[in-house]
Amino acid sequence: MGQYSYSQPSSSQHGDTADSSYIETEELIRRDQAEIESNYREQVQYPPQPEVEFGFPQVCYCGSQPILATSKTTNDPGRRFYTCDNKDDGDCHVFKWWDVAVMEEMRARDIHTLQLDQKVEALALPSEGDYETQQKLDAVEKMVCELGKKCSRVTIGFQYLVGVMGFLLVLIGMVVMFK
Repeated sequence: MGQYSYSQPSSSQHGDTADSSYIETEELIRRDQAEIESNYREQVQYPPQPEVEFGFPQVCYCGSQPILATSKTTNDPGRRFYTCDNKDDGDCHVFKWWDVAVMEEMRARDIHTLQLDQKVEALALPSEGDYETQQKLDAVEKMVCELGKKCSRVTIGFQYLVGVMGFLLVLIGMVVMFK
């Protein structure tokens, strides 16, 4: 194999023009970067909104109402998506495939339906604790009925006693009057 050598051209061959063009290029790059950074800082950054991130978008990041459009790209021809009328202004705007939004909404409805179904089942079917409580309530009700019957017997007995006492008083009064 042969040997290769390479040497840098000396500044005497090209003069100061190479260095000055290099410095000018560096200066232009630095200015461009500074301009990009200042433009980046000035852009409005909209916070993500839950309405846009889940299900059907209700409001765009910019505040306008999303519209439904149809894709004309070769990868997704005819596929529907949500976008914004202001999408060309360079700010952040909503973009969401319609079928993805539909699936998110359907999953959320399924979860909500299952939760409601579980609540209905919990209300409809008494648990073991509820069965024991019902047995205790039945026992208390039975005791109250028995006490009511006893009280009614006592009341009837008291009424007889009062009647007998009244009769005796009347009898004593008659005996005293006729003497």
